[in-house]
Amino acid sequence: MSQSRAAGAAGWEARIQAQLEQREARVAAVAKVIQSYARRAGKVGEFASQSREAEARTREMQGEHERLLDSYERGSGGGGGGRGMSLAQQRIADLERDVEALKEERTEMYRRQGTNAQRLLDLSDQVREKDERLRQQELEIMDAHEALRRAGTKADDMRAQLKEKDEAIQILQDELSALQLEIVHIEARGQKLQAENEDLVRRWLAKMNEEADKVNAVTEELEQIKRKSAALSPRMGLAVFEDDQFFGAPAGTPTPTTAGGVSAARGGSLAPRSAVGKIDGRMEEIHSIALSSSGALLAVGGQTTTVRVFDAETGEGVFALAGCLKGVNHVEFSADGTLLLAASSDHTARIWKLDTGRHWKSLTGHIGSVMTAKFSRDASRVYTYSQDRTIKVWDTQRGLCIKTLFTVSSCHDFDLLDSMGAQLVTAHMDNAVRVWDTATGKRVREAALHKEQVMSVWASPTGERILTNSYDGTLKLVDARTLDVVTVMSAPGYRPSRNWARASLSPDERYAMAGSIDGKLFVWDANSGDLVRTLDIHRSAVCDSLWHPSGMRVYSAEKSRYILMLH
Repeated sequence: MSQSRAAGAAGWEARIQAQLEQREARVAAVAKVIQSYARRAGKVGEFASQSREAEARTREMQGEHERLLDSYERGSGGGGGGRGMSLAQQRIADLERDVEALKEERTEMYRRQGTNAQRLLDLSDQVREKDERLRQQELEIMDAHEALRRAGTKADDMRAQLKEKDEAIQILQDELSALQLEIVHIEARGQKLQAENEDLVRRWLAKMNEEADKVNAVTEELEQIKRKSAALSPRMGLAVFEDDQFFGAPAGTPTPTTAGGVSAARGGSLAPRSAVGKIDGRMEEIHSIALSSSGALLAVGGQTTTVRVFDAETGEGVFALAGCLKGVNHVEFSADGTLLLAASSDHTARIWKLDTGRHWKSLTGHIGSVMTAKFSRDASRVYTYSQDRTIKVWDTQRGLCIKTLFTVSSCHDFDLLDSMGAQLVTAHMDNAVRVWDTATGKRVREAALHKEQVMSVWASPTGERILTNSYDGTLKLVDARTLDVVTVMSAPGYRPSRNWARASLSPDERYAMAGSIDGKLFVWDANSGDLVRTLDIHRSAVCDSLWHPSGMRVYSAEKSRYILMLH
């Protein structure tokens, strides 16, 4: 860098030197013109002197001519001889010729003098122009000298700065060398830590599997003891049932197998109009809610480690299901209502049996928070998605992973397109929706349906239509076979929460519903895309909302604690 700057300074000095040389050449040219002017002025003086001499000679000859004429006249008057007369006439004739010649010479000299005078005037103008140019060039040279002086000063300053920067660069290079050495040591330590971390993860997974096996073994042993006790003594069986109450079910509370179920409405669903009840979720932050297929039970999962189950009609607590080590991101009932599934941030999905309220299975194998978990129709399979960007398929009975799908792109939610989970659909952060074949693990089709992240995806029971909800403020009803958009739904002021924003369809797929970050609940006509109703009923962002299987009631959960029942 310093060499290039020195070369730039040398180039500046060379340009100034070239300008000075050009000035000297122009001065020499002006000097030549002045010398020529002086020579011509001398010649003009000589011509003037010659002219004066010629005029003097002319005057002398005129005087001699006049004297001769007087002499001639006097000779004629005195009667002189003819010889004298002829000589005088001859002399007069010679003098007249000389006078004419001198006149012509004088005329020529005047002409030449006029020409030389004009040339002298032209040369004088040229000299003045040259002098003016010379003065201008001298001023320019003075300016150039001043600029050169300033440039020299600036160059000195720059050399000083370059010296300082070179010193700073040297210091930085020394620091860089030291940092590179430190990076090498850090990378070595990082590799060592990574190896130790991988070993810890393996040991942790093994420990979790071991604990899960222990829990499963204890659960199985308790069930065997219960069966044996019931077979030996009704009184012991009653004691065992009372022991079940310790896990969360109040005496006399109806279980899913005893509660009266409600079938899906045959007359069609209704859009909610107002809130008719409130359920306290008993947690500071709610993430997900789910209804059993009969509509009798409502499950709530959130930032606490406990999943709470309520009577969907009365709002009374039924179970407090413990077992998770961190918050719960998603909850779901099995189709027959006997099992409850929860996806947790402790990298695990857990299953409880609702006839006893006891933990049954722990599905461990993910290395990131499990965000969504789904049962197949017969509950023989469980599907989980984790932030480790994998979807795992589990054998429910054995609690073993039988298939892993790599989604590559992060996704928020997924749903099954058929009852057995042969295909599933995922909602991604890269604005796309993708359909997967769970048998092969291959992507079947995909489409970028939104301008921003897709927050949730819901598949109809027939698997023919998909409802998506995006952070761009739109819901879209999509043909599952082609991923073509059927209906687009939006509304002024609708903006979903980025973390939890699940949308749903009514049982008859007539209405679509989703909650906004400002606590409003929006209901659309799913076929036309028209906004049917906006309900400003929540105090905080709406994280989840769903219809009762009858289609006559809606449950809407706000992020902070409460679930509203709406008719």
